Amino acid sequence: MALKKSYPLLEKTDPWICVAAKLNLSIRIIGRIYRKHLQQHQITMSQLSVLMVTGKARSIPQSELGKLLKLERSTVSRDLKRLIDRGFLVREGKDNRPHIAITDKGAAHIEKIIPDWQQATAEASEKLGPDGDAALNLVLQKLMN
Repeated sequence: MALKKSYPLLEKTDPWICVAAKLNLSIRIIGRIYRKHLQQHQITMSQLSVLMVTGKARSIPQSELGKLLKLERSTVSRDLKRLIDRGFLVREGKDNRPHIAITDKGAAHIEKIIPDWQQATAEASEKLGPDGDAALNLVLQKLMN
């Protein structure tokens, strides 16, 4: 049923001034580019981030992953479970302070992904242009402080 009353706040509000809406729309647009290039690897962007950060560090405290990547604890746990189940990562150390380490299988998988990831990054950078890339870096710098 169509509206029968007037809703002044709704009528006066422009949803496109919402910072979260603009960022979410940007994420969806750029995310599509990455999913197109990475779909054959059956990995999500958050899983890839976890895998790449762990790969660069070789071993990292599990508690640091979420902090470093600004991921919720539940997302880190879910991603780790899937990556460990696939044999890409292993959990080492004490149960109360585990470290996550990359396996040779995980490093080899990243090696296969990187060329497609580079293509996705190039396409996203081209779409943003130099000024958009600089603006994104500025936004991240401001948000990370």
